[in-house]
Amino acid sequence: MDPMQSIFGYLTLFLLLVHPGDSLRGQVVVDSILPLPAAEITAQRIRSQTVGSSYGEWTSRELAKLSSSNLAELLANEAGIYVKSYGLGSLATSSIRGGSAEHTLITWNGLPIQSPMLGQLDLSLLPLAGLSSVSLTRGGNAALWGSGAIGGVLNLSQEAPVAPGWWAQVGSEAGSFGHFQQEVALGLGGAKLQSQTRFLHREARNDFFYFVAENLPERQQTNAHLDQQYLLQDVYWRVSKNGRLAAHLWWQQSDRDIPPTNVQTRSEARQEDRATRLMLDYRQITRRGMWRIKAAYFEEHLDFNDDFMSIESLSRFRTYLAEATGQWNWGRHRLLLGNTHSRTEAWSGGYGEEVPSEYKMALFASWRYESKRWRGQFSLRQEMVSDRWVPTVPALGVEYRLAKGWKLRGKVSRNYRLPTFNSRFWRPGGDPDLLPESGWSQELGMDYAVEKRRWQWRFSVTAFNRNIENWILWAQLEGQSFWSANNIARVWSRGIEPRFSLTHQRGPWRGRIALGYDHIRSTNQVSLDRPRIEAGQQLIYNPIHQAFAQATLGWRDWELTYGQHYQGPTRAVNEDLPSYQVGRLRLQYRTQLGRYRAQAYCNLNNLWDVDYFIVERRPMPGIHFQLGFRLSFTQKPSDAQP
Repeated sequence: MDPMQSIFGYLTLFLLLVHPGDSLRGQVVVDSILPLPAAEITAQRIRSQTVGSSYGEWTSRELAKLSSSNLAELLANEAGIYVKSYGLGSLATSSIRGGSAEHTLITWNGLPIQSPMLGQLDLSLLPLAGLSSVSLTRGGNAALWGSGAIGGVLNLSQEAPVAPGWWAQVGSEAGSFGHFQQEVALGLGGAKLQSQTRFLHREARNDFFYFVAENLPERQQTNAHLDQQYLLQDVYWRVSKNGRLAAHLWWQQSDRDIPPTNVQTRSEARQEDRATRLMLDYRQITRRGMWRIKAAYFEEHLDFNDDFMSIESLSRFRTYLAEATGQWNWGRHRLLLGNTHSRTEAWSGGYGEEVPSEYKMALFASWRYESKRWRGQFSLRQEMVSDRWVPTVPALGVEYRLAKGWKLRGKVSRNYRLPTFNSRFWRPGGDPDLLPESGWSQELGMDYAVEKRRWQWRFSVTAFNRNIENWILWAQLEGQSFWSANNIARVWSRGIEPRFSLTHQRGPWRGRIALGYDHIRSTNQVSLDRPRIEAGQQLIYNPIHQAFAQATLGWRDWELTYGQHYQGPTRAVNEDLPSYQVGRLRLQYRTQLGRYRAQAYCNLNNLWDVDYFIVERRPMPGIHFQLGFRLSFTQKPSDAQP
C-alpha cells in the first residue's frame, strides 16, 4: 500500500474511534419520540451553511407543495437560478453565478452524486418527492465539499419521520401532451425502527406544437416520449439513546426519445438512464458534539442509440465512497474534522479498451467562532488524487451584526474542479495531463430581516467576484481534425444578486411577495478561434440579466401563486437567443380531516403562451397544464384500537 494511503487510513480510523471518553454516556436529553436531538441539525450546518455565504433552504412543508416537480423546476421557478433546459422532459443543467454545469456540486445526504464521466447531473432526473429538504449554498465551497463546488452546492436530504406510527399516501397527476404521473408511498415504524417506501412513475408524449418561423405553419414535436420510474427506500434504526443508523436506496430508470431540433425533420435517437444509489449513514450525538460515518455505492448507466445515424454509445460507472466527520463544541467555538475516500471506475466505447479508475482521499477541517455580534469560520482542505496532491484549499467567512435586523457578511475562498473522465480519457481528444481548474472567489453581502406584528420583511444583496484559471474547454486547435479538451480559457465572473420578500398574515388571510434579480457578467479573458470567443466576451448560455417575481395569496385551505420569470438575451453556439418572459399560475387546496389529509392542485405553465428558446433550436412548449391530487392517511400508536 502507498504510504500516503496508509496515513489517510490511520486518520480515518482516528476519526471513527477518538471522541470524548464519556461520549457514550452523554447526558444530552433526548425526546422519547424524536430519533435524534435537534443538535444534529446544527452539527450538519457547520458544513452546509457556511459563514459569509448566501444560503437558502426549502423545508419538507415547502417541498410538499411542489412534490410533483423536479429539481430543475424548483431552481428555475423558486430560486431564480439559470437552468439550461433542452425542452420538456429533456436534459436540464444549472449555471450558478456564471459558472458551467460542472461548477454546481450536487450532494445526496452529504455525498456527491455527479457523474465522474461528465462532471454534471441532469436535474430533470431528480424528483422532489421523498426529500426532507433541499438547500442551496451559493459561491465557492471547495474547502469543505471538494471538486466542483465553485458556483454553488445543492444538498438533497432525507430524515426520519418525526413521530412513530404508520402512514400511506397515493397521488396522481395528468396534464398536457400526454403527461401522466402516479405516486404511492408507505411509512411505518416505532421509536426504534422506521421505514419509508416511495414509488413514482411518470410518462409523457411531449408532442406539443411550435412555430419554426413566422412565415411557416406550426410543427408538432415528434420522438419525444418520456417514461420514468423511481423507487426510494429509507430505513432508520435507533441503535442507542444518542445513535442512529440509516440505510437509503435510490433506484431510478428513465427512457427518453430525443426529438429533432427545429432545423431537423426526423430523429430516431433515444437515451436510457439507470441509476442505483445505496448509502449507510451512522451518526452519534456526544456530550460535546457528534460524529458521523457514511458509506455509499453509486452505479449509473447511460445508453444512447440513434438508428437513423447508426450511432450506439454505451457508458457506465461505479463509485465507492466513505466519509467520517466529527464535530466538537466548547463555548463559542466549534471544530469540524472530516476525512473522505472514493474510488471510481468507468466504462465507455469512447475510452477504447481502457478502463480508467481514480482514487481520491481528502482531509478537511473547519473552525467556527460565534459571539454576540461576530461570527467567523475558517476552513481548509487537502486532497490527493491518484497519488497527486491538489493544492491546499482555504476559505474564510465573516459575519457582523450591525444593528437589530442588519447583518454584514463576506467570504474569500479558493476553489478547484478536477478534469472529468471524458476530458482525460476520451479517444480522440482526451488529455490525461489536464490541469484542474482553480481560482479564487470573493463575495460581500448585506442582509436585513425584521418582524413587526403580522409583517415579515427580508432583504439581501450580494456582490461576488471570481477568477478561474485553466478553464477546461473542448476546442479544435490548429492542425487538429478533431475537438480536444484543453486548459485554454481564463474566466472572470462577477455580479450582484438583490433579493426581497414581504410576508403578512391576518386571520385566515396570508400573503407573500418575493422579488429577485441577477446581473452576472462571466467573460473569457482569452481570445479563441474555435470556438470563436473574443477576449472579454460573455460565455455562451450565461445570460447577463435574470429576474423573477412571485406573489402568493392564501385563505384558509386555499392558496393561489403567480410567478413571472424574465431572462435577458443569451449567447448561443450558432445564433443569439432573444430575451423572454414567462408566467405560471398555481391553485392549491389542502385540508385535513382527522387522520386524513387531502391536496388538490392545478398548474398553468407558460400562462401567456410565449414562444421562446432556452437552448437554440430546442423549442419550449406553449401554455400547458397539470391537474393532480394527493391523499394521505396517518395513524399514531395512540390511535390504534386495542
